[in-house]
Amino acid sequence: MKKDAFKIILLALVLVVTNIVVTSTDSKYKLIKLKNGNYISKHITQVNWEYIKNRLFSGNGEEEFVYKLNPYIKNAPILVNLQDATHNDSVAVATIIKELRTIIPNRKIEYYKNFTGKDYNDFYSSNDDETLIKGFSIGELRYSTIRLNFRTAIEDYISNDIIKTILPDGSSIERTNPPRKNNKIDFTSQVWFNLKENLPYNKRIKYIKYELLRTLCYIYPYNAFNTVLIEHNSNFGIFSTPGYNPDVTEFNDSDKFLLQKLYEDDFLKQFRDYLTSSYSWRYANNFLNKDLAKMIAWVVIICIGLFVFLISFSFFQNKKFKFSFLNYFLPILLILLYVANLTEIYAYLTDLGISQIINQESIVQLYSIAIITSLIISFLLWLLEKVWLNKIKDFSFQLIYKVIFTFILFNLPITVMYIISSTNDGFLEFYLPVFIIIIVISISRGLLLYLNQYSDSLVKEKDLELSRLKQINSEAETKLLQSQINPHFLYNSLNSIASLAPIDAQKTQKMAHSLSDLFKYSINRKGKKMSTILDEIDMVNSYLEIEKIRFGDRLQFTIDVDKELKNNEIPLFLIQPLVENAVKHGISKNEGEGKIVLKISKELQEIHISVSDNGPDFPEGLISGHGLQTIFDLLRLTYGEKASLNWTNTPEKKIIITIPQTI
Repeated sequence: MKKDAFKIILLALVLVVTNIVVTSTDSKYKLIKLKNGNYISKHITQVNWEYIKNRLFSGNGEEEFVYKLNPYIKNAPILVNLQDATHNDSVAVATIIKELRTIIPNRKIEYYKNFTGKDYNDFYSSNDDETLIKGFSIGELRYSTIRLNFRTAIEDYISNDIIKTILPDGSSIERTNPPRKNNKIDFTSQVWFNLKENLPYNKRIKYIKYELLRTLCYIYPYNAFNTVLIEHNSNFGIFSTPGYNPDVTEFNDSDKFLLQKLYEDDFLKQFRDYLTSSYSWRYANNFLNKDLAKMIAWVVIICIGLFVFLISFSFFQNKKFKFSFLNYFLPILLILLYVANLTEIYAYLTDLGISQIINQESIVQLYSIAIITSLIISFLLWLLEKVWLNKIKDFSFQLIYKVIFTFILFNLPITVMYIISSTNDGFLEFYLPVFIIIIVISISRGLLLYLNQYSDSLVKEKDLELSRLKQINSEAETKLLQSQINPHFLYNSLNSIASLAPIDAQKTQKMAHSLSDLFKYSINRKGKKMSTILDEIDMVNSYLEIEKIRFGDRLQFTIDVDKELKNNEIPLFLIQPLVENAVKHGISKNEGEGKIVLKISKELQEIHISVSDNGPDFPEGLISGHGLQTIFDLLRLTYGEKASLNWTNTPEKKIIITIPQTI
């Protein structure tokens, strides 16, 4: 009982503690949900890193959206190629490049022609991608080049998904929208400027700078403007909005920090360090590597599930409750409670939006649903199996039906929910893991039922084998006891004959014949364990006749047997040792007349066998002192706890045996 109580307490503790332990690290991290679905820490300590997080990553923290020019080659240069640029355009680009060199000092920023010594079109037309220039191949340099064209895009580029923007003064800007395959850009970035000649220089440089900077950094297009971060900046940064809006933006400090960090070789490491220090481990882990977070979540769930399964299995295995309904309700309730618990833990470990799983209201609601569902499923399962399945004798068919019923009834709540649901969008996505869980539950139940049946059959087989061994052992011990009695009696009888021979030859002859008859009785019962009371009395009579020849008138005996008991069976040689003990330790020590009374009577459903004599009182330790241990063992082997052997000295000296009546 103590072990069962401990297991129940342990299962309850695991149910409660798993939520507390998993979510405890989130207590100091509070998240604010943004309009775009992203989350930000309530207490922003590093605004610029938060700016990077919100601009370069999706709301789910998927790193494939982090893009910089030629991210696959370490220390690759940033090259700019101008086509058909006017003087004002060239001056504007030179000014921008000069500023970029201070912001990204660890990268070579140069015009393509100055870096390679040739015009971009010369290499492009030759299709030469293998020639090395300053340690980089022509193909690598092509993906490191931003091509700025100061004319309208030609029709050849239309198929490359050109995005066109018309400016208020009639100027236009067209840019490529690079298609992505496995996070790789399929071709180099290009921008076509068709700017009016009378466009003011400050506007010209603003438009060119906006496009050049936006080409250096890919902004996740669905990230809305972060209203929290605007409090820390006096203006909109170039990377603040996904759409084209150069007139209301400035190249602010957050933009500069973003570009500087993005082009550092250990950018992702620095970003990971920021997340892990500013957010909970769960949030950082999900944001940085969602696949790893899912794997960790599955490992946690599997470990908890296996632990709970082992404890539950050891508790419920071969346990039968007095009220049979509990045999169904308690295991199903435990399963559903833990399914709900593990489902929430999985969602917590893999969903960035869940900041606190432990909520009294949601816990009560969730567990209430689990209890009600358990009652319905267990009642239907109990009713089906009690009314119908118990009539099926074949265990194999029973097992198959029980697995099928379990699968159907566990699907019942899901089916009802699907029918009454107003919208079934995403139902299959939700049902697939539930379906797998139900399959596992059904098969596990079938396996447990099979193991219980198999273990029961093994126990029965072992019990049968043990019973046979006990019977063989009992027979061997009985034969041993009988072999101990016969030599003992023979020894005493021969001593009597020897002592009588010099005195009276006729009596000696009679005594020898009586002894011969007595042993004939024993030989005829060889191999038997039981004898009737009548036969045992005849044997005792013969024995006492032998002893009377020896003692003469000094020995007087009386035998009183209930006639109804004469045909009852008792163990062979049960009474004779008692009478022999009375002669040896009682009559032989009396100088006067010795009396022995053997009485066999019935009281209720028991037989009482008593042997009394008028010899000296029984000393302490009667059994060992008077050689009655064999009788005691014989009673134990034959009747177990149902027989007894007692003695008394008052009001008369007597040994009493009580055994159950067999007839």
